[in-house]
Amino acid sequence: MRIWREGVRAALGAALVLAVVVGTASAHSILQRSIPSANASLSTPPRQVVLVFSEPVVAGLSTATVVDRQGAVVSQAVAVAGDGRALAISVGPLATGVYTVRWRVLSATDGHTTSGFLLFGVGERLPAGGAAGTGLIGPPVSQVLVRWVNFAAAMLLAGTVFFEFLILRPLRPRPDTSGVLRAATVTSAAVLLVGLTGEFVLEAAILLDTPVTGVWRSGTLWTLLGGTKTGWSTLARAAGAIILLIPPSSSGRILRAAMLIWCVIVGVTAGLLGGPVALVGSVHLAALVLVASVYGLVSVMAAVIVPKIPDAAVPEFPIVAPIAAAAMLAGITVSSHAVGSGPAAAVLDWLHLLGTSLWIGGLAPLWLVLRHAPAADRASVARILVPRFSRLAAMAVGILLVTGVYSALVHVGSLPALTVTPYGRTLLVKLLFVILAVALGAYHRFVMRPRLEGPQPADHAPRAFLRSLAAEAVLGAVILLAVALLTITPPAAVTMPVAARAPLVLAGLASAFRVDLTISPAEPGWNRFEAMVRTGEEPVPPEGTRILLRLTKLDEDLDPVTVTLQPDGGRFTAEGGELGVPGWWEVQVIVRQRGTRDATTLFSLKLGSVSGRPDAQARRILMQARETASRVRTWREREQITDGSAGVTVTDLEMMKPDRVHYRTAGGAEAVIIGVTRLYRQGGGPWERDMLPSAIVLLGPYVSYLNNATAISLGRMGRCDEERCRIVTWTLSSGNASFAAWIGLDTFRIYRLYMAAPFHYMTTQAFDLNAPLRINPP
Repeated sequence: MRIWREGVRAALGAALVLAVVVGTASAHSILQRSIPSANASLSTPPRQVVLVFSEPVVAGLSTATVVDRQGAVVSQAVAVAGDGRALAISVGPLATGVYTVRWRVLSATDGHTTSGFLLFGVGERLPAGGAAGTGLIGPPVSQVLVRWVNFAAAMLLAGTVFFEFLILRPLRPRPDTSGVLRAATVTSAAVLLVGLTGEFVLEAAILLDTPVTGVWRSGTLWTLLGGTKTGWSTLARAAGAIILLIPPSSSGRILRAAMLIWCVIVGVTAGLLGGPVALVGSVHLAALVLVASVYGLVSVMAAVIVPKIPDAAVPEFPIVAPIAAAAMLAGITVSSHAVGSGPAAAVLDWLHLLGTSLWIGGLAPLWLVLRHAPAADRASVARILVPRFSRLAAMAVGILLVTGVYSALVHVGSLPALTVTPYGRTLLVKLLFVILAVALGAYHRFVMRPRLEGPQPADHAPRAFLRSLAAEAVLGAVILLAVALLTITPPAAVTMPVAARAPLVLAGLASAFRVDLTISPAEPGWNRFEAMVRTGEEPVPPEGTRILLRLTKLDEDLDPVTVTLQPDGGRFTAEGGELGVPGWWEVQVIVRQRGTRDATTLFSLKLGSVSGRPDAQARRILMQARETASRVRTWREREQITDGSAGVTVTDLEMMKPDRVHYRTAGGAEAVIIGVTRLYRQGGGPWERDMLPSAIVLLGPYVSYLNNATAISLGRMGRCDEERCRIVTWTLSSGNASFAAWIGLDTFRIYRLYMAAPFHYMTTQAFDLNAPLRINPP
């Protein structure tokens, strides 16, 4: 029991360290969107191409180029945006033609390299419907094979250490048995060190897009090793392997313990500071080097001198090897998908590796011990070891089940993703072989084990068990091959194709015109605008008609942009990156015809996430506006609401406190509400009466939208009826509606209010405040 308590304490400590060091993000830098979008057909050439990824990329090690049909590079420079998620590629003048954007980025979160391409055209139309993700390039076979060898070596190394610590050590094994396991430890550690070198050089070659021989001349090896998660993972795994390579002699035990302590302290410090590069750049570097040098010298001297002191007993330090093996497994987690999903996911990923090493990694040492046992003693050795390993394997399978389900929920996300993404399909193959391996393990537990534990087991039982155990180990190797592929395949949750959604269609009335404005995809970045303008049921003729869009950023003082839509059949269209910034936008559609005044309609639009900071001045303005509005006794409103699917309602309202409303809609509906009584008619027909569930209570223009306001922020400045005014934005704590309003800074009057909610885009204006008004029953 003492051994198990030591192991549990070590595991909890390692999990705590891993949780502290790990942050939160997504997994793999997957291209989320681009400006221009994939397969876009542009009428005018862009000045730059912007690629936005799912997580930050490493500046200096992430590249992108734009080439023409002949393969000539037309891009000039690449810059990484402030948040690290976007690459801005400046381009020179582009002629008419099709261009390819190629990108290769290194994730700052998990150290994985992803690459791909997309197309766009200038003056040429490309097939619609393509997605940037279509150009994602998969990992080369060599990378998968090297990763597989390293996984197998790491699992064998850790599994042998845990097998010796948990299974054999309490039994005090014979020297020849310990020698067999020592040979397995040395072999797997040596293979792992060689494999890690090959894996690191190969990944560097893939990232730099250069032959392996060119990696050494690139001058970026230290940057990759000390400044990326791939490098950190390599260092952690190599440190664990080197510690376990040190022989378990008296001097070796001292060096093992000293090196483990040094590696843990340096590793945790580097992780908290941001990696080995940050540690090297620390102002305390000289002191760190001095302390490390003194510590290393003292450790070597102790390893040389202490064993020579008569009667000096060097402790065995049995827990050192398991801790080193666990730290080596944590090195794998450092560059895993889980490291981008938060501390809990990282700890569970490490536990998953721990369970894998206990079960699959323990099969080989069990086979080796039984295989090298004398034939006469093999049955008795099996009777002792198999039940102990069976219990350990059962616990490991339980750990794998719990952590595997959690990992699938995080990295797959949905059942369809199991069949339509490379990650999901690979996971299904892995699960198939896991089921086969578990079934074979159950056969060992319930069929072979009783035969081995019988009073007189048959002579062939140990041999049959060895053959069956070898088959289970082969299945384990196949499982590790699938794992190796999974670790370098983007998770299904981030590559799952997004179901096509209907475009946003904002509908409104501009004097005698009905306007249907389609914005696609209605996200920050490159968008297509398509306007259908009609009088009655007939579209307006393109001759003599101009359609303009005036786009005003409400929550920032950016210059308004005017877009001229070009006739395109019976519609007017344009494309561009004018809506490239997330936040609140006012979209004004202007219908201009010869000899008549411009007709306009307004829409409110909120794109992406709005990250306005709560502002004390904004709160004061909004609260004063609420107080001003609450003093208004009568007013009129004109309200336009569109559902984003070409539906629109325009309503003219008259309001009188405390409970009188008269409204007419553009569709011909009219109603008078007094308290709980409503009289209504349609199209000038006879009046009808009904009763409302409760009496309406009028508080003042828009007061109900101002109560319980949160996330109140300031926007752009402007003028409203000769008064200085300012945009204030807010949300309601009780729902998912967002608001923006022009508020006078002298009178605190709300001149215009915008509302954005799912299927609800409202623009409304209050006027004739406190004007003489009478609302009586018809």
